[in-house]
Amino acid sequence: MSRTVIGGIVAIAIAALTAVLYFVVSGSLARPLQREARSLIKRAPEQALSNAKLSALDTYNKVEILSHDPAMLSALKTTVPEERSRLVKGVFDQFKAKTEGASPDMLALVDASGAIVAMDGVANPVAGEFKKNDKLVWQGLELAIAQPTLLTEIWNYPGKGVMRVGLGSVLDVDQVDAAGQPKVLGAVVVAYAFTSKAARLQQQILGADVAYFDAGQVFASSFRRGDDAEDTSMQGALAPLLTKDDLVKTALAKGQSGKFIQVGVRGKTYLVSAVLLPRLSLKPFPDGYPQPTAGALVLTELDRTAPEHGTATLMILVLGVAAILLAVGGVLLSTQRILHQVDEVELGVAEIINGNIDRTFRPVGEELDGLSNGLNVMLARLLGRPEPGDEDYDEDGNPMQAGRVEFDEGDARPAGDPDLAALAQEPEPDYYKRVFTEYTEAKRAAGTPDEVSFEGFIAKLRVNEGRLKAQFQCKAVRFRVVAKDGKVSLKPVPIV
Repeated sequence: MSRTVIGGIVAIAIAALTAVLYFVVSGSLARPLQREARSLIKRAPEQALSNAKLSALDTYNKVEILSHDPAMLSALKTTVPEERSRLVKGVFDQFKAKTEGASPDMLALVDASGAIVAMDGVANPVAGEFKKNDKLVWQGLELAIAQPTLLTEIWNYPGKGVMRVGLGSVLDVDQVDAAGQPKVLGAVVVAYAFTSKAARLQQQILGADVAYFDAGQVFASSFRRGDDAEDTSMQGALAPLLTKDDLVKTALAKGQSGKFIQVGVRGKTYLVSAVLLPRLSLKPFPDGYPQPTAGALVLTELDRTAPEHGTATLMILVLGVAAILLAVGGVLLSTQRILHQVDEVELGVAEIINGNIDRTFRPVGEELDGLSNGLNVMLARLLGRPEPGDEDYDEDGNPMQAGRVEFDEGDARPAGDPDLAALAQEPEPDYYKRVFTEYTEAKRAAGTPDEVSFEGFIAKLRVNEGRLKAQFQCKAVRFRVVAKDGKVSLKPVPIV
């Protein structure tokens, strides 16, 4: 099996174990969080509704204080614009100074016709801002200037979005009508916009996200971008939820939070419920008064992750990737080291197969040094040469090898040899003894006697015979002793 396959198997095994561990751990951590999310979405809408009622009551109380301030009545009675502005400004400034929390987004005083006579922060307000075609747009304001009343309701105000508005009649108790009711000279308007900041505050209280809507449109939400500004793209993403029959319509029909639903929004799964923004009135609303349409969506992410959840799963993935890299790297490094040594041994074996039986195996590394030494011992015993550690060394410190036998390459396929038949028919034992004797005598006659043993000589012959049989594609190979120019060698003779 190749090292690539081994490394691949190890990597796949570690990856599979990492994936199993990731899903087991993430699942065990996610289930409690999902149970917590379902529990939260069951209680958060009621809490949001309670908070909205408290805010409506607070606005109701504030507008009551303002509408009963004597300076408001004086401002409506005076015919001097500068005096009116001074009186109203003093009341508004004192009101804002004493009011805790967020300042109103709108403070205004209207006369008995609904025309604006003073507005906080606006030097010259548009008198008909609350009107359209000379008719009041807001029926709550029309009610407040028609009879003594106090109320809070929700306005979808152009340019400002959804607002919680308090309306209080300014009464002249010195003048009464036929029914004995004080005369209404005008009304005070106090308004707070449902902004992303307000939604964020509710989110911190509820532990769930909040989005304010009216008439099929989302105006503000607690969702944030990376720079902590409102993620306005969520307004469009949440708008389709307003058409869900079992969500908003239930809240609108019952006037309270309906059941929650599970929906996907921008790749995340949310549990969503809805509450209707409440309104209050000193007197019952008359028949035909518009039904409320504004409310708040309460959302919590089903698959949210706690910090320790994300850290745990991230660490599993990091450790898995690190384990794969270390395992595969270890396999590659170890096999590379061993294969380098194996290649050295294979090279030596190939040389011996090709006829170089004087070849010895040098140390290749700790892992295969034992094999190299064992091969050297085996060759020494087969060839009758000194075993490792028993060699003689020359002046340069190199091992001296006695009994070297020289071979000629020979012709590819010699022809017309008259002694070929006799050489082929000679019995193998007699052939080996004869060639050995002729070779040693020729070496002695040439003045280069050799100490090669009979066993080592025969082993070298057999190795070269096997190599040359494959080279010449013949039945057998035998050798003749050739002496030329003081050099003695063995010439191969292929036998077909």
